[in-house]
Amino acid sequence: MAKATKVKQLIMETPDEVGMMAKVCSAISDAGVNIKAICAYAEEGKGHFMLLTDDNSKAEQTLKSAGFTVSQEEVVAIELENEVGAAKKMTQKLADAGVSLKKCYGSTGDGKMALLVLNSNDNEKALKALGA
Repeated sequence: MAKATKVKQLIMETPDEVGMMAKVCSAISDAGVNIKAICAYAEEGKGHFMLLTDDNSKAEQTLKSAGFTVSQEEVVAIELENEVGAAKKMTQKLADAGVSLKKCYGSTGDGKMALLVLNSNDNEKALKALGA
């Protein structure tokens, strides 16, 4: 059964430079913080990062100390079974409730559970639709 919770993710915009992801990940790792999910991409000369960690406050402070501009944004984190059809069921519940997704990324690894992180037009409605 899927478990949805409201959490904060870190948001950053950086220069689009070779090694930028290594710099970001190194700063977080060196602070002893684990990255639970990450979305990173480059567009129009900028690097864009969305990160969910096991200690956002510590990661944010570390990144700011390293010269990055960091903010936090409310999102919904959903732990669901890592099996065929799990995302289909979850996203259909959101669609049936009229929830429009703005961003979504995830991580499955090889375990029994997957993690999806989403932001929508109404995160409270999303939580309710998912039974949280």
